[in-house]
Amino acid sequence: MKTASNDIYISFSHYAMNEDGDLNLPDFFQSLFYVLLIVTISSTILSTYTIEPFMRDGSIHNRPRFTINQEAIDTIADDNSVSVVAFGSSMLFKGLDGRCVSENLQSKAYVYNLGQVSSRPYTDMMHIPRTILASPELVLIEISPHSLNNPSFQNELDYVQLRFKLDSMYQSSQDMGDWIDLIEPEHKHWIAVNELERVNFRQEYVPKAIEERLLNIILNETFKHPEWTSSGQYDWVPPIDSEDWFEYLQSPYFTDDKWGFDGMNSEQRSEYNNSKMRHASKYFPINNSLSHIALDYQINTLVENGVKVLIVNPPQHPLSLKSVRAGQWDVLNETIESYSELSGVSSFDQLWVEGWTDEHFYDRNHLDDEGRLEFCARLAPVIDQILQS
Repeated sequence: MKTASNDIYISFSHYAMNEDGDLNLPDFFQSLFYVLLIVTISSTILSTYTIEPFMRDGSIHNRPRFTINQEAIDTIADDNSVSVVAFGSSMLFKGLDGRCVSENLQSKAYVYNLGQVSSRPYTDMMHIPRTILASPELVLIEISPHSLNNPSFQNELDYVQLRFKLDSMYQSSQDMGDWIDLIEPEHKHWIAVNELERVNFRQEYVPKAIEERLLNIILNETFKHPEWTSSGQYDWVPPIDSEDWFEYLQSPYFTDDKWGFDGMNSEQRSEYNNSKMRHASKYFPINNSLSHIALDYQINTLVENGVKVLIVNPPQHPLSLKSVRAGQWDVLNETIESYSELSGVSSFDQLWVEGWTDEHFYDRNHLDDEGRLEFCARLAPVIDQILQS
C-alpha cells in the first residue's frame, strides 16, 4: 500500500544515492534537511490547528488571555491610527478602559489594554521587539509596589514558567531581541527561541485538545463561549476574526462589581477590612530586581526607537495604604522618579494622589466601574499632553 511516508522514503532514497547505489553524503544531508523541514512545517500547522481554538476558549487552559499578545500587537500594527499600548498587571488590566480613554482624548488615537494578571516587567519585556515594529506613539508601563521584586516562591516561579512558555510558543523570529540575554539562566529553558522548540511547547497541549475536540463531536457542542463576566470570571477571549476582537483589545471583559465590595454585606466587608485590606504591607520593593533590569531594557529600547513611555502606578484603596509603614515603599517612589527624569519618559502616579474613595474600588487594589471612569478622566489629559508635545 502506497502512503505519503512511502513517497518521502522513495524521494529521500533517490536523492541520497548515486548511480552506483552508493551513499552520496552531500545529497544525503540535503535530503535529510528537506525531510526535517517538511516534518517541522507539518508539525507546526497541525499543532497550531489542533490546540488554537481550545487555548482561546478556556477549555484546556484557564488563562486564555495569556495567549493573545502576539496577535494583539499585530492587530495594533494594522490599525492605521495613532496607537497607545499599555502593559501591566491585573491592576492596570482592571483599571484601564481603553475605549473610554480613546473617546475622551482630543487627539485621535486608540488606547489598547494588554495588561495581564500577575504580570511584571520581567514577563512583559519579551514583547518589546514586536511592539516597536507596531510603531505605537506611546507605551504605558506599570510600576507598582508588587512588581519590583524577584520571583522566589514556587507559585511565582510557576507563573513565570507558564508565561514564558505560552508567550514564546506563539512568537517568531521577529520577537527575538536583547531581552533574551536578560533572562535568568535557570529560566531560559522556558523560552522557545526557534520553531522546533515552539512546536515542542505546543505539543504539550495537543492530547488535551484532541480530547476536547472528540467531546465536542460526541456531545455535538461548539467551542465554549462561557458567560464568564456574569460569574466573576473575565478571561474569555473573542475569536480574532470576530467584530468583538478590536474592542476587546481596548476594553477587556471586566468582572462584574457584584463580585467585589458591592456584593459584600456588612459582616463580610468588616472581615475583609480586618484581613485582606492590610495585605499591602506584605510588599517590599527591592533595588536591582529583575524588574529593574527588565525596565531598563523596555524603557531604553522604546525611547531609542522613538516611542514615548508613560510610567503608570495605579491607585490602591486608601485604607490599604494605611498598613504600609513609613519608608517601606521608598524604592518604588525612587524608581518611578528616576525613570521619569529620562528624556521621552513621563509618569502617571496615582498611588498617593487624593480623591480615590471606597466607591472606586472592586477590592483593595483593583478598580471597579466607577473607578475605571475616574481613572479614565484622569489619564486622558495626560496622554493628550504627551501625544501633542
